[in-house]
Amino acid sequence: MSMESEIKTRFGGFWNSLILFVVIVICLRFSSLELAAESLAERIHCAIHLFLGCVAAGILLGILRIFLAFSNQTYTRAPASANFVSGLKYGIVGGGLLILIVGVLQLNNFLGVFQPIINGLLAKLTAIFA
Repeated sequence: MSMESEIKTRFGGFWNSLILFVVIVICLRFSSLELAAESLAERIHCAIHLFLGCVAAGILLGILRIFLAFSNQTYTRAPASANFVSGLKYGIVGGGLLILIVGVLQLNNFLGVFQPIINGLLAKLTAIFA
């Protein structure tokens, strides 16, 4: 398959589009809470930088997946476009997950009404290991 068709299959569809939308919402929420005193343009600029950071992490992970695929046998190896696009998807999702974790741990009321539930779970988790 070509790179274009790989991107359409990996990022197309309802669930994949929903995952990208959630990552964008996480970036917007993080920047709006972090830069609450700044203007709207500054908050959107920060959200774009966060999302582009997720895309950059995805590109690096895609390149890494291509290099690691060379250790497989030729008949079991996926095409380079499939490895790159799956690495891109996992990098974007991983970057969004890291922003979510940092937002939950560092910012007050990051998840809104769900924040007390997460704080209770984090308190129980830290009590287990402390």
